Amino acid sequence: MAATTYRTGIGNAAATPSIDIKSCDLCGSCVRVCMTGLTIKNGRVVFDPDSQVGCVGCGQCMAACPTGSITVKGRRLSSENVLPLPPPEKCATPDQLESLLLRRRSVRNFERKAIDKALIDRVIRISSTAPMGFPPSDVGIVVLEGKSLKEFREDMLRYFKGASRFMFNPLTMGLMRIFSKKIEYEMMRDIVGPIIRDYVEDSEKNIDSFLYDCPALLLFHAGPYAQKEDPVIAATYAMISAESLGLGSCINGMIGPFMSRNKKLKRKYGIPVENFVGICLMIGYPAVRYHNAIRRDFASVDFLT
Repeated sequence: MAATTYRTGIGNAAATPSIDIKSCDLCGSCVRVCMTGLTIKNGRVVFDPDSQVGCVGCGQCMAACPTGSITVKGRRLSSENVLPLPPPEKCATPDQLESLLLRRRSVRNFERKAIDKALIDRVIRISSTAPMGFPPSDVGIVVLEGKSLKEFREDMLRYFKGASRFMFNPLTMGLMRIFSKKIEYEMMRDIVGPIIRDYVEDSEKNIDSFLYDCPALLLFHAGPYAQKEDPVIAATYAMISAESLGLGSCINGMIGPFMSRNKKLKRKYGIPVENFVGICLMIGYPAVRYHNAIRRDFASVDFLT
């Protein structure tokens, strides 16, 4: 078996699948779901020694095996990660899932009330089921509450204030207009710049338009080998799980691009300097009760045959 496979933050060592030939009934389910090298040879399931990829430790084979005959170890995966599949009657129906998502709103008014740690732990546990580009997950989460959250808010606003003096002055914007793509220039001029200025100006009036006085903030970050979408997918799962637990949430996409460039801030808040901050999720108890749902439309939906 290949000794290495796709690199992640823990390295590129391949995982090791092992098959109990006594209990294996050669149903072939593990072979069908494996994308890297499981095969049936000479009447037994084996990992192809000529595989170009090696076992990535996705766990698909363990999930598909009806007899529990296959175990994968390595890349932070073992048999302890395998859980019984929830029965259909415990799963949300399409109507229930749609109802949950219709109830979700981006909450910008939070009660001044701390969140029970058990609820935050549950949000994290549910969101850990999010799919990743390559296993194991390179996504990390920093949870900020209380004093740490207050300090983070002050640090980011100070950073925004300093960055705005440099990034949005006439000279910098003039150079950007010449050397950047039109859409990038317009994004900075018409969206990023005004939002940053609002953050700073509102904070001077004791108005928190940055984090909306949320009681908890989840920073989703990932290693340099992770796909850029990985933290966003995990944050989306966390947002939906928060809704199911009676918590409101709101995504802030402005923190990531700025914080990812600041090694000092990353070190202070326990994020490896080589990691990028993908997206941040504010959560808390909603202070406003909503009475209606809003269903939006996609810009376009095209079926091609």
